[in-house]
Amino acid sequence: MDKFKDRQKAFEAEQSQKEQTEFEKRNSRNKVFAQFILDDIGQSDNSELLREIILSDLEEPGDEDIIRKALEVISQNNGSLTREDIEKKLSEI
Repeated sequence: MDKFKDRQKAFEAEQSQKEQTEFEKRNSRNKVFAQFILDDIGQSDNSELLREIILSDLEEPGDEDIIRKALEVISQNNGSLTREDIEKKLSEI
C-alpha cells in the first residue's frame, strides 16, 4: 500500500510542477502581449495598464478575456490594432 501512496504523491507533485510551469509560461506570454498593446497606444511605460491587461487573463479559461481587455484598451486610447492583429500576436508568442 505504501508503494501506491508514494506513486500517487509523486504523480501529484509532477502534475503540480507541470501546472506551475504552464502558468509561468502563460504569464510571460501575457507580459509580452501587454507590452505590445501598450506600444500600440503609445503608453509603453504605463505599468498599471500593463498589470491590468496581464491580470485580465485570469478571469476565465482561454484567451477571450485578455483579447476583450486588449480591445477595450485599444478602443479607449485610439490604438490601431484590430482583433485579427491581436489574435495573430497571441499565436506568435
